[in-house]
Amino acid sequence: MGESFGRYSLGNDESLMPYVTSANIATGFHAGDPLVLEQTIRWAKQYQVAVGAHIGLPDRQGFGRRQMDLSPEELRTDIIYQLGAMDAFLKQYGLKMQHVKPHGILYRMVGEQEKYIDTFLDTIESYNPELYIMLHTGCEALKRAKARGLKTAPEVLIDLGYDENGNWVMERVKKARSPQEVAQRAVTVAKEQKIDTIQGKQIPVEGCTVCIHGDAPNASEVAQAVREAFEREQIEVVNLDGYFA
Repeated sequence: MGESFGRYSLGNDESLMPYVTSANIATGFHAGDPLVLEQTIRWAKQYQVAVGAHIGLPDRQGFGRRQMDLSPEELRTDIIYQLGAMDAFLKQYGLKMQHVKPHGILYRMVGEQEKYIDTFLDTIESYNPELYIMLHTGCEALKRAKARGLKTAPEVLIDLGYDENGNWVMERVKKARSPQEVAQRAVTVAKEQKIDTIQGKQIPVEGCTVCIHGDAPNASEVAQAVREAFEREQIEVVNLDGYFA
C-alpha cells in the first residue's frame, strides 16, 4: 500500500484495509510520498491494521523492479533512511512498526544475493531486532535470519506465479487475477502448505502470511474473496504478533 504519488493514484488502499491484518506501506523510494505515507498510516490505525515498512530501491520510474548496482553501504543507509521516515510518522499516531518487507527486485537482492544478504540483516538487527523480517520461505536471507535468532515471517505470494523451484515470478506491471482463483490458492496454502506452479504442478510452501499486491487492478476484490474464503474454512486471520503469541 501507499504507492500513490502526488496527483497520481495507484490502488485503493482504504478499500483494502477492512480485509487485511498487516499492511506493507511504501516508504517513499520506489513509490509513495510523505502525504501518502501519513494517510495510509492513518487508515491503518483506523482499521486496526499492523504496519510494516515496504522498503525499496530509489527507482520511481521503474517502480523498484529494475536491478541497481548499489554498494552494501548504500543499501544500509537507504534502509535506515526509509525505516526512520516511517517511524517518524508512526510516532505521530502512537503506532509501532511491526515488520519490514523489501519491495520488487530489492526483495530478490537482499533475499538471495550474497553481496547484500548480511548487510540487510545487520541493518535490521542494529536498527530494531524486534521487527519481523518478511521474505518468501526458503530464501537464504530468511534462513540466516532464523539462525541469528531474528524474528521471521515467511510469506507466500498468492497472486503471483511460482516456478517449480519455489521462486515467484516478477511482473513489471501487476495484472488482474480471478479473486476466486487466488482465494482457493490461499486456502490451499493455509490448509495444505502447497501452491500450484506455472508448469501446472503443486509444490510445498511454508508461510504464516499471504501477500496480496495493492497495485493489482482488482486488489480489493481479491482481498475480500480471500478473507471470505478463510472465514468459510474457519481459518483464523491475525496479525504477526497475534500469530506468534
